[in-house]
Amino acid sequence: LVFQWIQQLLVENIDSGVLRIPAPLLTRAFQELAAGLGHYHTAMKLAFTPFPFAYAQTCDCLLVFHWLIVPAITSQWVTHALWAAIFTYIQVFILWTMNMIATEIENPFGHDANDVDGTRMQADMNRYLEMLLKGGTEKTPSLVGEAVSFESDDASARMSRRASRSLNT
Repeated sequence: LVFQWIQQLLVENIDSGVLRIPAPLLTRAFQELAAGLGHYHTAMKLAFTPFPFAYAQTCDCLLVFHWLIVPAITSQWVTHALWAAIFTYIQVFILWTMNMIATEIENPFGHDANDVDGTRMQADMNRYLEMLLKGGTEKTPSLVGEAVSFESDDASARMSRRASRSLNT
């Protein structure tokens, strides 16, 4: 909706004289807007592409191999068995934890505590779609020449008093 509003504002303000720029520059503005939306959609595609199963299985096999081989290697580097156990635990724990985090990120929809709430997302999407059907969204927002300005220190002082009152309550 916002993308459409921005494009509509550009088109409306060409005729009104607000945008008095050469046509090639204006065309470039439209191209950049469209490219940005295209990049957004590409990012969304990447977010929903599943991770290859064979790669995930290979990672698990390598982690098991690492878990089995690290104690033997670490015991050769240190002089005391306690240090070998500590260093082995740290390495194996970190790698397995990173693998489990990647597994959670791979499938964010489910019923775990860290999963994305699909019900809430669907309710939000429905609300946004209903917003598009309301009469107020058909009209493009207009730009106004008047804006709030702080021409005097008096207005700035009132704002800071309000802010300090809201912080104190």
